[in-house]
Amino acid sequence: MFALIGEAYGRPVISLKCGIELAEQLREQHADIIPGYYLNKAHWNSIYLDGALPDSQFYQLIDISYQLVVAGLSKKKRQELGI
Repeated sequence: MFALIGEAYGRPVISLKCGIELAEQLREQHADIIPGYYLNKAHWNSIYLDGALPDSQFYQLIDISYQLVVAGLSKKKRQELGI
């Protein structure tokens, strides 16, 4: 799983996997990015969907999350999925 959609503190969020250093950096730079809500806060960020983060940043973070999860799959599993 590389993305989850839900609510945090009554606001809609998407939670995405992220490298530890990048996750911390993003949280410092953007008020709309918080530690993963109900997730491993070192590896997941939750991003408010009703905030001011540009769409291009969402797309980049979704891609990073997907690539991290794919990289963690076995070669056999990636072949089964056609990745």
